[in-house]
Amino acid sequence: MITSVYISSEKIQVLTGDYLKGRLDVKSCMSMPLSEKAIVNGVITDELGVREALQKLWDKYNLPKKGISLVIDSGTILNKKMKIPVLPKTSIPALIEEEFKDVEGFANFLFDYSVLEDGHNGEPLIFCNAVSKELIASYIRVFKGIDVELSGINTSINAQISLIKANPATANENQIVVVLDQTSLTSVLYIDGLYSFSSRSRLTEPRGTEASRMEIVRALSSLIQFARSENSQKPVKAVYLCGLVEGESDLCPKISAMLGCSVTTLPATDNITCSKDKAKAALLMTDCTYPLGNMLQ
Repeated sequence: MITSVYISSEKIQVLTGDYLKGRLDVKSCMSMPLSEKAIVNGVITDELGVREALQKLWDKYNLPKKGISLVIDSGTILNKKMKIPVLPKTSIPALIEEEFKDVEGFANFLFDYSVLEDGHNGEPLIFCNAVSKELIASYIRVFKGIDVELSGINTSINAQISLIKANPATANENQIVVVLDQTSLTSVLYIDGLYSFSSRSRLTEPRGTEASRMEIVRALSSLIQFARSENSQKPVKAVYLCGLVEGESDLCPKISAMLGCSVTTLPATDNITCSKDKAKAALLMTDCTYPLGNMLQ
């Protein structure tokens, strides 16, 4: 049984389920709200408040104390795609560190990567992360404070990449996937289903309002223009919105009309279900994008 946890600026989300032979079935979905500004931009600013919310969640649902897979999201995480020569796996970390060597505070970062393309048609393509050691340490501390042991820590965009790759409807598409929360909008451009570029912008207007809708449209319009300039032969065919809130049921068709392209939520797929129901799992793709993708490692 997989237990996947994501801590946003608003709440803690926990999914449990099984991933076997390329099929994921989510068994349960739980959440616990966080106090305001306990987490800002993915950085824990109130460790006591986060620890207390985690303790309430663990006590309420009797969650396991070991083998927890955490996914984190922060504007401080650095992402980069790289083409690399065919190398032994043991040589790749040094190559990634070299790529990030000019980052300020280089010695205070941890580095990791995942494979986007294995290189059977040429050079392998990898997705690299650089994450602050203190950011990682702060999440380890709050879980250790409730005697919970983490088995691994993933990053939000890497988890999303896994979700896009696992869904046949999105695995080879030119698309933008947008994850919204109360204060930020994270957009990822995929070309032929592969990670191409990501951006993060701050949201200042209250969600569910006309002003918020226009703010989202402006951010998406800029990214679509960038995608066209970089890949004129491969136009964006679809925009997928995740993290919609009450009052935004008409957001997809209205933005679609403004941008002139398909804007929907992520489509259901037979190989990702919730209690054997793919329609329920499609709701999780919108509401729990990161912890769901984190289960597909």
